[in-house]
Amino acid sequence: VVVFNTGSANGSARNWPLEYFTELAQRLVATDSELAVLVICGPAETESAAAIEAAADHPRIRSMVGQDLSLGVAKACVRRAQLMITTDSGPRHFAPAFNVPAISLAGPIDPRWSESHHRHSISLQHPVDCGPCGLTVCPLDYHACMRDLSVDRVEQAARDKLNRSTATGNEAA
Repeated sequence: VVVFNTGSANGSARNWPLEYFTELAQRLVATDSELAVLVICGPAETESAAAIEAAADHPRIRSMVGQDLSLGVAKACVRRAQLMITTDSGPRHFAPAFNVPAISLAGPIDPRWSESHHRHSISLQHPVDCGPCGLTVCPLDYHACMRDLSVDRVEQAARDKLNRSTATGNEAA
């Protein structure tokens, strides 16, 4: 299972586009018949998690909408995951605690500010002239730091992490 964490309590500027999460989920399950994607969420992210699940329209892409949304359940889901792909938000710190590989999508926040220093965690960031700005809401219409962080780039990082995990007997890599 690959766990997606798509939101941030610290404003919309940290959000990767929902259509990118949907496309990434579809690509991952299309090329690996054993893989599933679970979109975890807190109460504020249920709408976006449900939108990803509905748009993906695949039996192995599910969200936690309608389930217990407590932090304990989210932690249990991450602990059992093979990989976590997450915005730069609080739940991203669960993965290193459970030795689960993680890919953090760092848009407006300098990843050095919240680096986990976990050997199986990486931060991806698209360089832009206006950032990292640290703002909670992007004042620009396009939101380049997140929109230009491509699905291809995140997918390649995910495949690298998943391949390392498989090569080492499903241990974090």
